[in-house]
Amino acid sequence: MKTIITLIFFIGSFYQSKAIDINQLRKDYILSVEDSDKADELCEKLEAVKNPDAIILAYLGSVQAIKGKHAWNPVNKLSYLKQGFATIDKGIAKDPNQLEVRFLRFSLQYYVPAFLGYSKNLIADKNKIVALIKNTTASDLKMSKDVFKNIINFMINSKKCNAQEIAILKKALNG
Repeated sequence: MKTIITLIFFIGSFYQSKAIDINQLRKDYILSVEDSDKADELCEKLEAVKNPDAIILAYLGSVQAIKGKHAWNPVNKLSYLKQGFATIDKGIAKDPNQLEVRFLRFSLQYYVPAFLGYSKNLIADKNKIVALIKNTTASDLKMSKDVFKNIINFMINSKKCNAQEIAILKKALNG
């Protein structure tokens, strides 16, 4: 009986984490950038996930940070930002080789003013993202080609990559 209860708990936890449709999550995340109500809604939804995987943690942290964009009080803005980066860091600790997780942190660091001190992993993330893209394909990463291409295009347009890295990214884009 104890084994069955443990198994049910494990399957339930796994199912709950996987119950999030990643494609819908991506769409909701994009909407949350400009819509504070959507950001609040998405944050609540992701906070309710039991045993979140690295991607869920990264999206949760990203939307927490985005809530800072929508806050009017500077103290709240910084609080959301700090909370968001701490959550993303947990996602990266869970799966440091997950491209989308690294990309979410990179993109936030890219947009957050450097003087706030949240850009300390920008170069490390860029290097990891380029290495992951160089050594894998979209299907290996279990993501659509469109998402893969969007990540690559963002990296190229970020002006954070050198000529050699851009060549690697363009090769993956065309490959």
